Amino acid sequence: MEEPISVELLERYIKGDCTQDEVALVKKWYRSFEHNNDYVSGISLAEEKELEEKIYSHILNNISAPADEEEPVETQGRSIFSRWYAIAGVAAAIVICVTAYFLVTYREQKIKEIQLADVSTREIEDVTNNSDQIHKVVLPDNSSVWLKPNSEITFPRTFDSKSRVVSISGECFFEVTKNPKCPFIINSRSIITKVWGTSFLVRDNYRSNTAEVSVITGKVSVSIKTAYNSVQPSLKMEKDEVMLYPHQKAIYLIDQHILKPIAESDEGSLQLWRRVNLYFDSKPLREIIPILNSKFHVHITVKDKNLNHYILNADLTGFNLPDVLQALKKSLNISYQITDSDIELE
Repeated sequence: MEEPISVELLERYIKGDCTQDEVALVKKWYRSFEHNNDYVSGISLAEEKELEEKIYSHILNNISAPADEEEPVETQGRSIFSRWYAIAGVAAAIVICVTAYFLVTYREQKIKEIQLADVSTREIEDVTNNSDQIHKVVLPDNSSVWLKPNSEITFPRTFDSKSRVVSISGECFFEVTKNPKCPFIINSRSIITKVWGTSFLVRDNYRSNTAEVSVITGKVSVSIKTAYNSVQPSLKMEKDEVMLYPHQKAIYLIDQHILKPIAESDEGSLQLWRRVNLYFDSKPLREIIPILNSKFHVHITVKDKNLNHYILNADLTGFNLPDVLQALKKSLNISYQITDSDIELE
């Protein structure tokens, strides 16, 4: 087991205030408990409920003492001792409660990992984009996912026959292969997204107090993540889910615990994912860049002015901006860095 980490670091992790290195440290510490006895994995749901009620009852018994009244001098010593004893009891109860919470959370996480993995292989792919570029991942069902910088996706090497479940962090754009008999479900930090259509954007990371889903084509449903639907998401539409159609968006305000739909999504932020038809016949890059800026609502610049003279011959029919940037990399042997809608070619 790893050396214990500070309570302050755990508090920052829960609030989403950690740096990437600190998040990695917490995850490494958490994984060190994998082979330890979790003490609750073998109990039934009824026994788990009974344990919760006992903890809750124990806390109430320790904090429900009557208000202090003026006491005789001879009993003050014993009263002070009793109050300190009650405070110690409350502290002990809180420790028990927090411990039970982490044990139950650990159990739920392990169940989710088992469900996510294919029963036969139990092998998981974990892809993190640590670059300054957009990284494309092709999933086992031939669905495509584009990861913005500092984003991550986890998925089984072979999807289950009844559902396709992935986990993400950060900003990811999906183009999902249709399969009505095998729903596609995205598990992120604070929301659950079920795919009933094809292309959409999910943004949910630990550095923000909001999460959002924007739809380009098809439809998706979004619900607030709970301890229950994160372990086993329902394959059917639930009453508390928000259904989204093209040009619609849902925002989850984490601090307020509010999930609300918005009639019109921000077209500018989605434009770089839309597929367009472009053809360039011996065009210099200085003439291509304004066209790309206009089509995709971005701001592309060049770091080296000599790049403006590079000539491109390309048929970019059905390309989105990440595909175009990849074509430029291969055709002109250049690279790029992206920050939001600002892109620098180099």
